[in-house]
Amino acid sequence: MAERVQGGTARLGNTARPAAGRDGPVRDAAARQVLDRLTRLVSALFDVPIAMINLLDEERLLFASWTAPPELTLDESGVPLPHSICQHTVQSRMPLVIEDARTHPVMRDLPVTSDLSVAGYLGVPLVSVSGTARGTLCAIDPKPRTWAKHEIATLQDLAATVIAYIERTPERPAAGVEGLNIAAVAQRTGIGADTLRKWERRYGVLRPNRTTGGQRRYDESDVARVEWLRDRLADGFRIGEAAALLADDAATTPSSTSGLRDAIVAAVSDPDPRQLDALVEQAFTLHDVETALEEILAPALSTVGDRWRNGAEFIAEEHLLSEAICSRLRVLLADRRHAVRGTAVLACAPGERHALGLLALAVLLQADGWLALYLGDDTPLEASLALVRHMGAEVLCLSASTPELLADLRDRLADGQVPEAVRVIVGGAATENNQRLGEVVAGLRS
Repeated sequence: MAERVQGGTARLGNTARPAAGRDGPVRDAAARQVLDRLTRLVSALFDVPIAMINLLDEERLLFASWTAPPELTLDESGVPLPHSICQHTVQSRMPLVIEDARTHPVMRDLPVTSDLSVAGYLGVPLVSVSGTARGTLCAIDPKPRTWAKHEIATLQDLAATVIAYIERTPERPAAGVEGLNIAAVAQRTGIGADTLRKWERRYGVLRPNRTTGGQRRYDESDVARVEWLRDRLADGFRIGEAAALLADDAATTPSSTSGLRDAIVAAVSDPDPRQLDALVEQAFTLHDVETALEEILAPALSTVGDRWRNGAEFIAEEHLLSEAICSRLRVLLADRRHAVRGTAVLACAPGERHALGLLALAVLLQADGWLALYLGDDTPLEASLALVRHMGAEVLCLSASTPELLADLRDRLADGQVPEAVRVIVGGAATENNQRLGEVVAGLRS
């Protein structure tokens, strides 16, 4: 979405850049400092006097952080969404590029255009894991401006950093108060505060404690329930149906690693596959990715796999569990984040069909800050190497489960002209590499 309109000039009186905003919806000092650094960085990179991070709160945009001239006063309560230019960025979930808002047929009459003396505007949405636009990161110039493609791409990268930080850094409660307020739960889950209140009243989804002043405070189990419901709605359930399932599961679903492992093994034989999917989801909701994989799902899969000798129906059970795990891992892998460590290409050896372990490694690498490019099973080595060279990848991870496939892979690697700077890791059942996946990830940090 791009608008290109030329026009005259409007200037702010003083373009000095003071420290970024100190009030607003982000109350934690450490988190606010991080966001302030980012708005100062945007101001410096784009040479603009105003840079802002705005968060959506129902029908208002709240100013989370800003850099602005000292004479510009911002109300920490934000602005009504319909009064802002950013409403179009939020609604479209696409970058909004405007050369001169003062002559734009839609933007020129908005209150914020005159209040902030907006001419050039570049804004990108802050999109959560669930696909919800949570707010915007924008750069504002008092002069008409043609924005370059690389500037748009840079602001998108910075916006990805902002939303990743916001979603992974829950708001800290005030001193002496345990738990999160409803705004922090909304921030963590991508579900609006008004919707959360309705779910609490109608379905008892949230079970808050109360402060001495009567304010609600929510804990991690509340967040986990909301995230579970959010994902069920994405699967096509109605909220009433999902809430009923959650109520049924709450009384019976274990939370410990051993309890979940045993429940998953038992659920493989359940005629309702949703029970197995819910338990796999629960493993990732209650535990970090490495714990869920290494201590719950891998042992469960091994136990189910040991039943193979007892008949074909047990082979089907192993495939059912494998697919349930792979489905969840693919969802996690699709949650792309800004890479900070480098690029890793992951592929199964030619002829190799067992890809679950490699997929799990891709998810762990991505969670650790890598751009994980997962190619799946039976990938020609030439294709993997071509992608390594094209992307400038630092790591190539390959998997082989039989001695024959491993020997063939090693022969191909010897003739494959692997770039010298690329670190090659070969794993799988046929290798002597007994490292846990988490140890492989840790080893790549050095």
